[in-house]
Amino acid sequence: MTADRSAKQRDASRFAAQALTAAALLGVALLQTQAALAQSPFNPYGSFTDSGPVTPEEKARREQVRTNLYDRLSPAYRIEVPFVSQASIAGLQQAIERYRQIVANGGWPVTTQKVTLRQGDTSSDIATIRTHLIIEGDLGAGSGSNPTFDREFLDGLSRFQIRNGLRVSGFVDQRTLAALNVTANERLQQLETNLKRVQGLMSFNKAPRYVLVNVPAFTLQAVDRGNLALTSNVVVGKPARATPAVSAQIVEVNFYPTWTVPESIAQADLIPKLRKDPSYFTDEHFSVVAKGGSLNPTSIDWNAPEVVNYRFVQDPGTFNALGVVRINMPNKHSVYMHDTPLKQLFSQSARAFSSGCVRVQQVLDVVAWLLAPQGWTPEKVQGAAEDGKSINVALGKSVPVHFVYLTAFVSENGMVQFRPDIYGRDAPGAEDSEGQSAVVAQQRSAVTP
Repeated sequence: MTADRSAKQRDASRFAAQALTAAALLGVALLQTQAALAQSPFNPYGSFTDSGPVTPEEKARREQVRTNLYDRLSPAYRIEVPFVSQASIAGLQQAIERYRQIVANGGWPVTTQKVTLRQGDTSSDIATIRTHLIIEGDLGAGSGSNPTFDREFLDGLSRFQIRNGLRVSGFVDQRTLAALNVTANERLQQLETNLKRVQGLMSFNKAPRYVLVNVPAFTLQAVDRGNLALTSNVVVGKPARATPAVSAQIVEVNFYPTWTVPESIAQADLIPKLRKDPSYFTDEHFSVVAKGGSLNPTSIDWNAPEVVNYRFVQDPGTFNALGVVRINMPNKHSVYMHDTPLKQLFSQSARAFSSGCVRVQQVLDVVAWLLAPQGWTPEKVQGAAEDGKSINVALGKSVPVHFVYLTAFVSENGMVQFRPDIYGRDAPGAEDSEGQSAVVAQQRSAVTP
């Protein structure tokens, strides 16, 4: 009995030792596999799913991979024609015919699960998404139903992200999945809605020169005699403070403007900041005016109720919320275009950050284009921007400007593009007094021949 017990104990000890050895070997094998995946040039995202904190170096590496993807693929999606043009109409009409055929053939499958998929993964969801990418033309038909997230799939996914105004993330994130799950019929309706919008805005081209801001595309175009003169990224209003659809006349350029803070922004943003940190007032170069005149900020009780009646003015300078130049376009909404000290915002794919006005990345190029008929060269504009002096330059002839809402358009090479409906105006009947349909008459009246 004792001998049997001793034999069993020896067997148990030997089994435990073997199990520990196997576990250790398995752990080493897993680590080796993970290291191999991370270092594989075929799998530049291999370390994206590693556990633990991401080092600054790894974060920079990932961003460089995404940047390389975007730089390699995005040129095919540049918009080289005015958003409002016969070429744009023709492209949308061709796209509508194509998407009608897609709908007639049953559309594309959707992925109902909330999944995050990265390079190296294998999943039936990848095969589903691959089918969608093939149908819309982001992948070639030869891709088949491969369920693996390979380099081919990565390129197709990146094309889809660029074409839909999404950040090139290199993986299937939740925003990308939401865009993939928009049905073919909904895309067709979006194309038809935007065709009607463009057709209703064609009177813009009666003006020899005009500026157009496509709000959901976060893009400004300067149009000269029907040709695209220049393009710039812009920042527009956040959904809670939407940039309105408006037409006006650009009459003046203000170098080194002051900024009188609108009452709504003062009450919602500035005063709460001052109550938390009174030093913000002097740090950001504000002055304050009450009915009796200017006030000494050190004597103000920022928690007093009368503070909401004060008027706040920010001094001119590179720190000013308007940057070094404002493009003046009088309108009932009190919105305008301007520079900004927050240049980093232009690198975002979705740029709805403002309180309604439009911040322009290439603002000095736009100013040079506006003032060119008056003999202002780009060098002269640059000099005024560097001079630091507050000057106002009236345009010899006003230039029309239009803020419009186009969420679908087509590149000159036939690439169909969509943008997120950031203000919810694409749904049937959604356009109201802030939408496109209610301002067409106003926009037409603002056009000068």
